[in-house]
Amino acid sequence: MSENIRSNKSVTAAGIDIGSNSIRMLIGRVENGGITEMLASERATTRLASGIKTSGRLCEESVEASIKALENFKKVLDKFRVRKIKAFATSAVREAENGNDFILSVRNMGIPVEIITGVEEANMVYTGVSTGLDTGEAPLIFDTGGGSTEFIAARNKKIIFAESYKIGVVKLVDQFDMKDGAAENIGPCSAFVADFFKSVRFPEGSESLIATAGTATTVAAIDMGMKEYDWRMINGYTVSKDKILALLKKISSVPYKKRAEITGMEKGREDLVIPGMIIMLEIMAKSGFDSLTVSDFGLREGAVVAAAVG
Repeated sequence: MSENIRSNKSVTAAGIDIGSNSIRMLIGRVENGGITEMLASERATTRLASGIKTSGRLCEESVEASIKALENFKKVLDKFRVRKIKAFATSAVREAENGNDFILSVRNMGIPVEIITGVEEANMVYTGVSTGLDTGEAPLIFDTGGGSTEFIAARNKKIIFAESYKIGVVKLVDQFDMKDGAAENIGPCSAFVADFFKSVRFPEGSESLIATAGTATTVAAIDMGMKEYDWRMINGYTVSKDKILALLKKISSVPYKKRAEITGMEKGREDLVIPGMIIMLEIMAKSGFDSLTVSDFGLREGAVVAAAVG
């Protein structure tokens, strides 16, 4: 981690990730480049990327839900009197014709939001993951979101590869029915994902594969049968390719309205987790790993650290 991130002074800061599927906020204390205490955590599923592939715009319903969620987040920021805030929008807002209109609405409520590039997003993911997990000397890290997937490779704590690709779980469920048509759509979706990643090349020499974001944490929670989400148990959990394949088959065979009853299933991810696992399996196949490590820390935590030094 770079020296300009390190400080012995404890700072209260907030990170707000306006993603293509969900909007998340974390308020924490940062010291010496790490989060020492989590003060507040908020989340809302608004699916900003829904329909964007065909319309090119953020749909009105998703925008309204997002604005409402951010108004509630602002009340929490005011309660904790947070002054250092890193708020950003990612893939959906980057691509939408009306993305700037949405950004202006958020700024008007007093949240200093910006649109970040895919590469900036990837770099922030690495900061967040390495804050909460020992990544080793040569990790390959990926973050599958609603509208894009980011990859980061590092060697000796320095990033050597950071890329963002326009494939995500919300975009895939818009294209393939992953509700009650999931079982018959696994094949076509898998073929589409394999074709998308056909030309993608990762740096050689990675010693570990680390996955962050909602698909990975949900897979870990389901695999553990976790009734109450505990990030401490999730962070650093290892899951095999065979287990992911088994979970993919199991979840896709359960009727959509019954999937919420699966122990460990995150609310709002009952359809999204299926294409998320398909992407995960394709990445494992391309990178040659038979297992991966799950990081609960990621983009949002990276934003908190960035806010503390900003």
